[in-house]
Formats: sequence, structure tokens, C-alpha cells
Amino acid sequence: MNESQLLRYSRHLLLNEFEYDFQEKLNQATALVIGCGGLANACLPILAGAGVGHLVLCDDDLIELSNLPRQLGFSEADIGQAKVFSLEKYLTARNTTIQITAFKQQADADFLVKQIQHCDVIIDCTDNAKTRQLINQTAVHSKTPLVSASVIQFSGQVMVFDPRLDHSPCYACIYPNVISEDTSCTQNGVFSPLVHLIGAAQAAETIKVLTGLGDSSVGKVTQFEGLNFETYPLQLTKNPACPVCGNQR
Repeated sequence: MNESQLLRYSRHLLLNEFEYDFQEKLNQATALVIGCGGLANACLPILAGAGVGHLVLCDDDLIELSNLPRQLGFSEADIGQAKVFSLEKYLTARNTTIQITAFKQQADADFLVKQIQHCDVIIDCTDNAKTRQLINQTAVHSKTPLVSASVIQFSGQVMVFDPRLDHSPCYACIYPNVISEDTSCTQNGVFSPLVHLIGAAQAAETIKVLTGLGDSSVGKVTQFEGLNFETYPLQLTKNPACPVCGNQR
């Protein structure tokens, strides 16, 4: 790292637990981020600020007025623009030393397979059950760590899956079937501050995955309830009969 980078990331480097090599790992890492809505608006500014070297963004949605209460990377002037390009511009302004690649499209199987070859982690910021299952399948088959988060109404959760580890469950171990789209925020609403709490936790878990910092959260769901401000850790186990990862060794 040069002198400017040492100054930029100095508050991390001052931590006894945060080794110099950890920052180097972040600077050299590539993260594939699916979805540029509420969770991404909370998670990605942290990762860009932390110096994750290459962020690959994918989303096909446009900014709407109803997005603004929780998606802080957008303004009224951005309404009608592509989320992925507006977020790319916002993140670039936060850290011009990192690379950002933006794709305005759906994350279909071909896209995921192509992009994951060059990525160190997948960050699932979607609000779409079918896409979540597809992302999980890609992560398992490519043995790429997956940091998944979700929010709805006053509840949120963060999960880390690492198919490089034999004991790690996958998303399909917990949710083997596609959940009805009626469970999305569009139909049920979401508490805006909760999105940022969960998105920040998702960023923290991503940094841990990329660096090896702290204890692994693989095999655990962290459930947060916004109405009573309580966190519930739930232990997970790999499902031997899982149709996605059950036969993985």
C-alpha cells in the first residue's frame, strides 16, 4: 500500500486484530453483488470505503420515489435512472481507488457462471426468491463463499455460507423451496432503519470472509427483530439430503 492508502485505511490498521495483510486482501478482492436496492445501498458504501478492490454490481431495476427513504445512495434527481449506474457513481465518489463494474440486467444462470469465475465472494442483496436459489446454486457449484441477507417488515437476518467447508450448509438447506414472492418488501413493507442495520452486518461478514478476521459465522443465522431490538443467533446444520449441496464433498 502507498502512503495515501495507509492513511485512508488507518483506523482499521490501528486495530490489534486487523493485520496489515487483511487490508491487502481487501484491496485485491473482487465481490459480486446481486441487487442494488436497500441492502446494497447500506452494505456497499461500507465495502467501498473499506477498500474492496473490485465491486461487480448487477441489477435491472430503476429508481422509484418509494426507494428513497431507505436507499440513501439515491436522490430525487435519480428517479427513473438505473439503480446499478447511480450506485456505481455514488460508490466511485466514495473511493476512486477501487474498480466498479456495473451490469444493468437480471442475474441469470449464464451471467452468474461467467462472473463468479473472477470473484472471491458473492453478496446476495436481492429481494427475489428465485434469484436467491440461483445464486446459491452458483455459489455451491463454484465453491464460492456467499453472504446472504434479507429484510421484511421489522425482521432481518444475515447468513454466511462457505461451500469450501465440508460442514457448511447452503441456502437450500434452510429454504429448499422457492418462497412465494408475496413475502417481498414490495407487498409487505419494510422498516427503513432495519435495512441499514442488516446491510452493515452483511458488510461486516463480507470483510470477515475476505480477510479471515474474527470467528466464522458459517452455520449460523443472525436474526434481528427491529420492534424489540433483539438479536437471535440460530445454529444451522448441513442437510445431507439437500438437492443442491447434499452430494458436495
